[in-house]
Amino acid sequence: MKVANERDAELEKLAIDTIRTLAIDAVQAAGSGHPGTPMAMAPVAYTLWQRFLRFDPSDSIWPNRDRFVLSMGHASTPLYALLHLTGTKAVNPAYETLGEPTVSLDDLRRFRQLDSKCPGHPEYRWTSGVETTTGPLGQGVATSVGMAIAGQWLAAHFNRPGYDLFDYDVYALAGDGCLMEGVSSEAASLAGHLRLSNLCWIYDSNRITIEGHTELAFSEDVATRFMSYGWNVTRVGDANDTEMLARAFGTFRDEHDRPTLIVVDSHIGWGAPNKQDTSGAHGEPLGESVVRETGRRTPSFSFRTASTSTSSAASVRVGVPHATTGSPSSRRTRQPIRSSPSSCAACSAVSCPTVGTRTCRSSSPMRTAFPAATRPAKC
Repeated sequence: MKVANERDAELEKLAIDTIRTLAIDAVQAAGSGHPGTPMAMAPVAYTLWQRFLRFDPSDSIWPNRDRFVLSMGHASTPLYALLHLTGTKAVNPAYETLGEPTVSLDDLRRFRQLDSKCPGHPEYRWTSGVETTTGPLGQGVATSVGMAIAGQWLAAHFNRPGYDLFDYDVYALAGDGCLMEGVSSEAASLAGHLRLSNLCWIYDSNRITIEGHTELAFSEDVATRFMSYGWNVTRVGDANDTEMLARAFGTFRDEHDRPTLIVVDSHIGWGAPNKQDTSGAHGEPLGESVVRETGRRTPSFSFRTASTSTSSAASVRVGVPHATTGSPSSRRTRQPIRSSPSSCAACSAVSCPTVGTRTCRSSSPMRTAFPAATRPAKC
């Protein structure tokens, strides 16, 4: 058992570092882009896609798939890396499955180049698996609220007792810039008002913008603001802690009354000497010397410089245990994967004191708008 666990841990680390590798190499080859956030968020993206996101790589337009929105569209490379590593298949403009990969290794090598399937910002209907075009900060999280409302509407109109045709969740990955925007505040307020419990925002709190540290323009307590909106808020103190990330996602899946915000503390440009925690990792390539030094300091990083481009992905494939094409009633088991995080409420490093709490929602406006048994009433 110990050997198996060690192998699993090694494979997990290899998969995470491969996502980082692909992101760094793609930006380096293009001569522009944002390598820092993908390096920081690779464990978050891996944990979500490997252990929680329900989708079918062979059918990227399955109606009941969970939606993943990369609100910070400038950090697009981890999304492309995940689509490549999961072997997601492309569909054409008529939504016909083509059987070919939506993102090939050559597409990643041609990141930000004309006609590449990997443009600088994700574009809907250009790259299969991209749920919405993102770029302007805040746009993605606002769109995710509409997706969650649509999911509730579909469930209220088409689900039947014992047959949940629609019960998908919506995940959005956002950064400091997204939460600075007014549109995200308005959307978050609406989501809290409607009790959209099928909505989860992951906030990458790395405290760095392209201009410098966030303290230049942003000092509010984001967690407290979202609690005032009526959200369930939890925190992961280390973006590399995949077990705590899994517990946070489990908390979301066990929440039936409110949307969830997961605040993840991270280090932009993680592992890159002289670049980590600086704006230098935000909007420009790391540089070949930094890439080489990063690879030396982190042996599992199988970096190649821009001259050789990406290659490590060929031997790594991210599994998709939650993908299914079975009967709709078997697609969802909305249960926590760990014991309730409320038992560790005192540990501020990993969760805020509100985790696991419930507030009476018997007069929820969402239940008025979408009656039936969309979400069970809970006090």
